Amino acid sequence: MKNILYRASTVSFLTLTMLMLMACSTVGALGAQKRPTSPYADYLSARFASAEADVQAAADFYSKAQQKDPNNPQLQQRAMLSAIFASDIKQAAKQARLVLQTNPDDRMAILILVAKAMADRKYNDVETMLSTTQMSPLNQVAGGLLQAWAAQGQGKTDEALRLLDETATAPVLGQIALFHKALVLTQTDQSKAAELAFEQALQSGILTSRTAYGWALKYLAEDDTAAMSSLLEQRLRGNADEIEAGFLTAKLASNHSLVQAFATPRQGAAEALFGPAQAFAERNLHDLAMIYLELALHIDPKHDAARNLLARLIAVQGRDEDALILFAKIDKDSPWYLQTALNRADTLIRLDRHEEAINGLRVLVVQNPTIKIKRALATALQVNQQYDEAFVLFSDLIEETQDNADWLLYFYRGVSLERTDRWREGVPDFRKAIELQPNQADVLNYLGYTFVDAGENLEEGFALIRRAIELAPTSGHIVDSLGWGYYRLGRFAEAVIELEKAVGMEPGDPTINDHLGDAYWQVGRRLEAKFQWQRVLTLEPDEETDLAKIHAKLKSGLPELPTSQLAQGR
Repeated sequence: MKNILYRASTVSFLTLTMLMLMACSTVGALGAQKRPTSPYADYLSARFASAEADVQAAADFYSKAQQKDPNNPQLQQRAMLSAIFASDIKQAAKQARLVLQTNPDDRMAILILVAKAMADRKYNDVETMLSTTQMSPLNQVAGGLLQAWAAQGQGKTDEALRLLDETATAPVLGQIALFHKALVLTQTDQSKAAELAFEQALQSGILTSRTAYGWALKYLAEDDTAAMSSLLEQRLRGNADEIEAGFLTAKLASNHSLVQAFATPRQGAAEALFGPAQAFAERNLHDLAMIYLELALHIDPKHDAARNLLARLIAVQGRDEDALILFAKIDKDSPWYLQTALNRADTLIRLDRHEEAINGLRVLVVQNPTIKIKRALATALQVNQQYDEAFVLFSDLIEETQDNADWLLYFYRGVSLERTDRWREGVPDFRKAIELQPNQADVLNYLGYTFVDAGENLEEGFALIRRAIELAPTSGHIVDSLGWGYYRLGRFAEAVIELEKAVGMEPGDPTINDHLGDAYWQVGRRLEAKFQWQRVLTLEPDEETDLAKIHAKLKSGLPELPTSQLAQGR
């Protein structure tokens, strides 16, 4: 089976249980004509809201439950954290104070209050709280950085630098402090010392794009555009897609003015939370990363790098509408605007708002006709089955990139041709994609399936599919290709074996279930065939699923095959 983009949806046992509990609560409430007063009812409602990714409702229900049971430490914790996820730092700080009454050593509660004080420029309060707290290993680096920026906010630069040197010795992420040391030195006009610190920070290999961004802005403030250009050129030579370096290079070329990003203690403190958040996100510690990002944005509401990363993590959690709201807040003059626009288009596509995504990308291509944006538009057009226009764009991109065109451009151009019944014209593109990426299972499978489904080049088609299975043995849609190939040859018993495997790997795929139903019918397992076809109707259809044909098969089955072919199939 050809599989370009697909979605899977699951409903957890917990969610179903919560629905049943909520239904019971609702009936009881209606019957009594009054709201339940038990904190447990609010707790269950909060849990259900969390499962549904409704963070605002979860925060409200946890807060209500905590008010009804004010001395419950578990409810205090949940109310505090849920307020952060709902971007209500004021409420989170209120809950944090309650948490500290029960547990004075709660590091997260202290970090929340520190961020609140930092946003309010209460640097002395920050210093007092952090100097009397032993932070946990995960929060140790952020705590040290924030304490340093609190000292800097009070004009105690020597103390800030001492704290940063101390923090730099912490394991794993401690060397982030080298970047912050460079920022403090830059803010205090210690240019040569800042140069050395920036160089050491780059050599550490941690957050190098942000370090280079800060260093380039230092050169800009000193009106040393030659040094700035040299640094940016070096960064882009190593990574042409580095966002901050690309942004600054474009701004230099257009003589546009730039706003300093690390010019105040509060901006530095927000960066102190953003850096670890990036590291947490890379290690799949998404909840902790999101807490740090919410706090960073409370300290510096203009920190668009934090906002972009937070929006992406929120989208991963299924909160696409919330992500769109965050994306819309990113300034058009921000380094992150273009990347955000691409992320927004991806989110809209996930929401099946294809035309909205495409229209936005068309505007973006006119404003900034880069290869990256053109490619995003071509891909969006293909997802929306506008294959002819997608073909033109992919062809332009291949021409524009010439010998540097990657395998995906050829693959997607081939798909555009195959989907418009010109698959033979697409074969050279598939072969070129395989030449460039010989171990890409999806490309091998796509071409192999195309041959087998058309009844041409069967030997090569089966060889391609088997090679794809070797590379991705647990991929249901690829195993389906082998099973369907056997079906097309009339080898129905072998088809059943492979298609049953494929359904076991991807039970929610409508095409695989449809294929298995056809195979069952041909080997005489008629009831099982109808069960599979009926199951297709309960699944989310894709572009390959013809529901009218499914209904026809449920009514009349498949046409009888000649006896000789049926015997061969068995």
